[in-house]
Amino acid sequence: MYNPSQDLTAVQTILKSDTSILSLLDLTGATPVNIAKRIIKRSQWSDLVGSDKRLCVYFLPARKVRNESFFEEVMEIDCHVPATEDYKAWLVQEQIFKLLHKKKVNNRYLYAEPPLGELPTMSGFFCCGSRYKFHRNL
Repeated sequence: MYNPSQDLTAVQTILKSDTSILSLLDLTGATPVNIAKRIIKRSQWSDLVGSDKRLCVYFLPARKVRNESFFEEVMEIDCHVPATEDYKAWLVQEQIFKLLHKKKVNNRYLYAEPPLGELPTMSGFFCCGSRYKFHRNL
């Protein structure tokens, strides 16, 4: 069934409820509203300042597969942190891998793809990302 909003929300909920991720993003004890402002379901934002950390969950274009009844969805998760705390972004990605790889989320198994490495971000910040794929029928 085609429901990308539910898929994003399911992954966001998993990430928002993990104490390790919240700690690494300096969100331990934060209100649900503040957590939702820092673990977002899109790739675009304009309010990253100072020592803010951000986790972005979003879809990339789907891919065709041999069986025309299915297609492969690709979800990317980027972690933006101040450049001096780059190690925290890698630790966040390690935790995300533990939470999502080969796990059933919203009735679909997610599979990690090779790490993306360092990605572009704002000056003074560091970003690394990961991608997870799953198959959806039309």
